[in-house]
Amino acid sequence: NAPIFGIDAKGRVNEWNNKAAEITGFTRTEVMGQNLVEVYITEEYRVSVKEVLDNALQGREAANFEFPLFTKDQRRVEVLLNATTRKDVSGNVVGVLGVGQDITERKSAEAEQARVAQELQTFIDTANAPIFGIDAMGLVNEWNNKAVDITGFTRDEVMGQNLVEVYITEEYRVSVREVLDNALSGQEAANFEFPLFTKSEKRVDVLLNATTRRDVSGKVVGVIGVGQDITERKEAEEEKTRVAKELQNFIDTANAPIFGIDAKGRVNEWNNKAAEITGFSSKEVVGRDLVQDFITEEYRVTVKEVLDDALQGREAANFEFPLYTKDKRRVEVLLNATTRRDVSGNVVGVLGVGQDITERKTAEAEQARV
Repeated sequence: NAPIFGIDAKGRVNEWNNKAAEITGFTRTEVMGQNLVEVYITEEYRVSVKEVLDNALQGREAANFEFPLFTKDQRRVEVLLNATTRKDVSGNVVGVLGVGQDITERKSAEAEQARVAQELQTFIDTANAPIFGIDAMGLVNEWNNKAVDITGFTRDEVMGQNLVEVYITEEYRVSVREVLDNALSGQEAANFEFPLFTKSEKRVDVLLNATTRRDVSGKVVGVIGVGQDITERKEAEEEKTRVAKELQNFIDTANAPIFGIDAKGRVNEWNNKAAEITGFSSKEVVGRDLVQDFITEEYRVTVKEVLDDALQGREAANFEFPLYTKDKRRVEVLLNATTRRDVSGNVVGVLGVGQDITERKTAEAEQARV
């Protein structure tokens, strides 16, 4: 009642019993003379199975070696194998006899046990994150040490309390309740942000994953929430926002014309000085092609080349070109073109910081004339 196969010294099948045929769907006629490993073992297991069989051909037998067989209809069958060396009457090794056991059901049960164990292990592994649980009524039934540490509320204080009503501030109750109610309906949530206020009234920003909790029959019995204290990250984001606003303010109020283009050459930055010098407001230029719309024809090629170079990371300093204003006056500009990148380092545009050198150029021309 066990699958039994045999191979010769070259790995070709020479034994294939009824149970092996029943389990795999391959008849004895189909497999005899075929290379067992190359034909019937999936690629990722060929090396390990061949090693076991080769060892047995060297007299080193194997017991309880597990590997999968794939049947004729592509079902996976888990097999526990004992590989025994086969010898002739003179004691010469002539092949291997493999006696197997179909352990597919046992492996499925083990896999389920492993899944449950892994779930528990995950909770243990993430113990440095605040973890809470609620039952189907929204009452707290899980509150780990990190949750205690962050909030200041002990497990005894919170167990049995309504999480939303007692521990969430009023303006966030509706949104937090909605997330938890959704999870109780099987619609889980990832990366939901909300603030918790601690026992000492300190605000803690939490990033929450809300997972539906079920019993062995699959019935929803509550929600498990795994959080992450992102207070420092939020503070850092706020600081970045402050710095960005400060930089934007600096650009807007700088005493030099500053413009920016995106990767397609469209204006996405136009400060007050650029507006003052050219007569074009930010609203008039943003989204338009800088070179095509605001550079005179004879300079378009060279200006485009400088900007294209900057979009390739080759920045330019002290490049001179003329801009024509809204009232057709010529303004001479000395330009530094700097590559603009996103947080991942990808080029997203060019920032140009200019200097109005019209008066200087006029003076130089006058000196040259004299």
